Amino acid sequence: MSFLLALVRQVKRGGVIINEHDLTSAQTRRHVGVLGRWFDFIRLDELPRRLAQPGRRPFCLLTFDDGKRCNVTEIAPELERLGVPAVFYVTTAFLTNGTALWFDRRKALVRALGQCPAGLELETLKQLAFAALNERLDRACAQFGVRPEMESDDVRPMSWEDARSLSRRGFVIGAHGLTHAILIRETRERAFAEIEESLAKVSSELGAPCKTFAFPNGNYSPELAQHALQCGASTVMTTEPVWAESHSALWRLPRIQLFGESTRTRIELKVALAGLRGVLANPDGSGRAYRQVDKRRSALRQSPQSI
Repeated sequence: MSFLLALVRQVKRGGVIINEHDLTSAQTRRHVGVLGRWFDFIRLDELPRRLAQPGRRPFCLLTFDDGKRCNVTEIAPELERLGVPAVFYVTTAFLTNGTALWFDRRKALVRALGQCPAGLELETLKQLAFAALNERLDRACAQFGVRPEMESDDVRPMSWEDARSLSRRGFVIGAHGLTHAILIRETRERAFAEIEESLAKVSSELGAPCKTFAFPNGNYSPELAQHALQCGASTVMTTEPVWAESHSALWRLPRIQLFGESTRTRIELKVALAGLRGVLANPDGSGRAYRQVDKRRSALRQSPQSI
């Protein structure tokens, strides 16, 4: 897999934005060690320049979604020790209310029952608006008497003081919605509010403008991404699993998802395949429809006789 990544790195410009969630200290060290062999780690504010003016080595920007407590207790201390910057995208109501995120509630149900109850399949829930999704989980949790393990740092949120501490230590705190609702399932009004209010909450708690937003589950539309820009974000993250290059728009930046158990071989393979456009599936389930639309529009502009 090192050979394949070496080949991809020779022909690709730019770099990669990595999307992580929950890691242990050991997993953090492993991921940083593998990625550091191939990439220069950069800060978020360096990204526009590195896209416009690629360096001799490709870059790597690390991002972590959701705002779990393990980001503070496990991940950040290792990144500090290794001198690696990162962005932590927090789900703001999660930090404020201290209740479990919806997918952790579902996971607790499946673990307790040993199977997934009908209607609670992950892909089924992802098709629902948040209110309907939450109501369905509420009923199931009450019926089976299941509660998530809030004592676990992989389930409980960091606090706002934790977020301020990370910011003071040089990490960037971004917004990741209010509730982790999948925004394309919400009404336009509700989706706009999720974006606007989460950016405003991070700004208020940290005492400085929040300039970056990551779509929950990666699902987005151009309208929603543009709304994030209008609300003050200068960068917007998706989960399209490709390399970031000079043509990558700051309002829909791609990210490659990695997971804690990933080995060196798996990390190198996934990053290499992400350099081959169209090979990896988009975790948000939407494929690459928006990019295809943009290509068609570009072709029409370049060939007016075809209109």
